[in-house]
Amino acid sequence: MTINFNGDPWGGMNQAAQRRKAKDPRHALVYRVEAAAIGWANNIGHSRFDGLTLRQILTDGRGNEPSRQIIDKAVRKAKELGLIEPESNSRCLVVSRRTFQRGGRGSYICQVHGISRGR
Repeated sequence: MTINFNGDPWGGMNQAAQRRKAKDPRHALVYRVEAAAIGWANNIGHSRFDGLTLRQILTDGRGNEPSRQIIDKAVRKAKELGLIEPESNSRCLVVSRRTFQRGGRGSYICQVHGISRGR
């Protein structure tokens, strides 16, 4: 897969670092949602959390999971800010291809959104 941002300049991103950021309670919840979307994104920009849930990822400094309402509010705010795509939900966060593209080995499916093959 060729990475193409329509001629715009671009640079690489470390997904493991984004996963760490998503789990870091020092950051605002809405930006942790964005970091989770990027950190776990597959080759089509859909984030499967490898057996975790978004609630588990977004625990506070004491290890408490946020309520479903707090998660839903953070996901809505991330959508409003354009940090993630409108079809995102707490089970699958979707990153715009204008923001993030991934090549190489990886998944091209999303069970949440019913995508069984690439692009």
